[in-house]
Amino acid sequence: MDGTIPKLLGHVALGLSYVWATSAQSLTSGSPLHNPPFGLPPSSFALALASPISNASFPTTGYNTSIPAGPSDATGNGIPGWSLETSVAANVPLTNSTDESVSAEDKKSKVTEAAVLSLVPPSTLQGLDGESWRVCAIVFTGGLAAGKTEEAQTKGLDGTCAALLPSECIQELQVNSVANSTDRGQECGRLVVPDACLEYFGGKVGVGYEVNSSNFDQTNRRYSFFAGASAPTGKDNATALVAMERVVWPVVITWTHFSASGEVHDSAGWLSCVKAPNTTKWLTAESAGTGKGKSTWALIVALVLTGVIIGPAWL
Repeated sequence: MDGTIPKLLGHVALGLSYVWATSAQSLTSGSPLHNPPFGLPPSSFALALASPISNASFPTTGYNTSIPAGPSDATGNGIPGWSLETSVAANVPLTNSTDESVSAEDKKSKVTEAAVLSLVPPSTLQGLDGESWRVCAIVFTGGLAAGKTEEAQTKGLDGTCAALLPSECIQELQVNSVANSTDRGQECGRLVVPDACLEYFGGKVGVGYEVNSSNFDQTNRRYSFFAGASAPTGKDNATALVAMERVVWPVVITWTHFSASGEVHDSAGWLSCVKAPNTTKWLTAESAGTGKGKSTWALIVALVLTGVIIGPAWL
């Protein structure tokens, strides 16, 4: 496949945290393995994510990233076994937060609901040759627009965005993600949502995250590149959990293979739409913290149906 990575509109340094805010909710993002949201220690964040309340895995197109730099058309044919995974953890403690925006009182009494996105390689793949490949995950942190988010709750998603987005939108995003030439050493950056997609997206820009050995989770054998966390809330806040699980994450994975001299030889970009399953078993009397599990669930269903809960629209 002929093409190259786009000229980047902005750079994102791995390990920095960002806050995306709207009138509905806010999302603090970061690196799961190095600098989790709210300045939480990576060890405690990993412990919380070790027992997710919901998670899902979706197949995605990927390549043999062990192929060394050279003239081969490494993105000509994909290999099976690559997948995108999303996990949601409830009641992540803020006790050890180093973020100045979290008050001392909130550290004692509040928690956050967190989501992590990971790229999982085939079990037979030897690794990612960082000198020969650059892999970027461009996450549209605004998710999809309210109508499309609602539509996704009842559709059987397969990891592609075909059930939610028109083909013109998908094609433009994928082509734009690999539009301009950048040689080895360029960081991953932003991708503007094209006009053909604007009405379907909750934001206007996707943020690029590196996928390389620095964020490879050896224990679980995956590249965990993005973490998002809700605003501090009370423990067992079912509404916050439902909002996090409802988010549809559009993610473009770009694959760039270099020549021996470090120039782009070939590249490809693929869009996926992933979301965690909506968990109902968690909403029991014990875990909802009300003593009225059925009433709590009925209230949440009513809020969703009336549009009070439409999922966050993070930008």
